[in-house]
Amino acid sequence: MARENQILQVGDRAPGFSLPNAQTGETLRLQDLLGAPLLLYFARGTWCPTCRKWMETIRGKMGELERRGAKTVTVMAQRPERMKEYLDRQDYPFPVLADAKREVVRQYGVYVRVNFESIHIARPANFVLDSEGVIRFMHIASVQTEYASFENILATLDAG
Repeated sequence: MARENQILQVGDRAPGFSLPNAQTGETLRLQDLLGAPLLLYFARGTWCPTCRKWMETIRGKMGELERRGAKTVTVMAQRPERMKEYLDRQDYPFPVLADAKREVVRQYGVYVRVNFESIHIARPANFVLDSEGVIRFMHIASVQTEYASFENILATLDAG
């Protein structure tokens, strides 16, 4: 069952951010990604098998996302130098950003200080933002093996 966000709600404007692309070092801002709907995925780290699985799901659904005019980006609560080797082997068709200081994961209400399966990382979460940056869908996992319904993500994009 999805976890409630204590900071943001559907209908809120998503907090802006500026983070490095873990592969290229190029800084991307949320503002640069808007102008089209955006699937924003927060992941625990490249070491997390369930996060890798969800990123593969996103890769497999890129055609569906692109047909709806949507972009996607992943944010990981990890240092870029720890991510680069793995990401270079994967060639994801979307940017993967590094939130080493955990500032963005805190702003989005998905930070985990400590629990039975996590320490100082992001809780897996999906946000769909409209072209103006308003949150239209959010799913925050209660445990690392919980996933959002991709059908719900696509339905949100279809609803405009």
